[in-house]
Amino acid sequence: MRACGVGMTARIEWRTKGAGDDGLLFVGDYGEADDTVLKAWDGDAAQIADFLNDMEGLDTVFTGLETDVDQRDPQQWGELVMVRSPEGDVLYINPERYWDAIYYWFRSHGNDPHNATRRE
Repeated sequence: MRACGVGMTARIEWRTKGAGDDGLLFVGDYGEADDTVLKAWDGDAAQIADFLNDMEGLDTVFTGLETDVDQRDPQQWGELVMVRSPEGDVLYINPERYWDAIYYWFRSHGNDPHNATRRE
């Protein structure tokens, strides 16, 4: 998977520290460091729904590091829920964490995160 720069491998991760403490991370190789958080978004219902669907609201154009030095390790953002490529391919899902988060963010509020099932 190549995206966002010459020879850069990149992915978008959904991570959680617990109910409601989620983040979406644009992770890639930067210099000598593998797995660097290049950009981060707050994990709220709208951002997570976008991540689960078409990812139109997640700007993954790499223009330089947009995270503070103490926020660049993906592990510190919590447990991995799901990983997608910038092109949208699903690369990994932790099923237990995924369904717990879907319940927290959507089902407990009577919502569905997928566009095809949304009621207008």
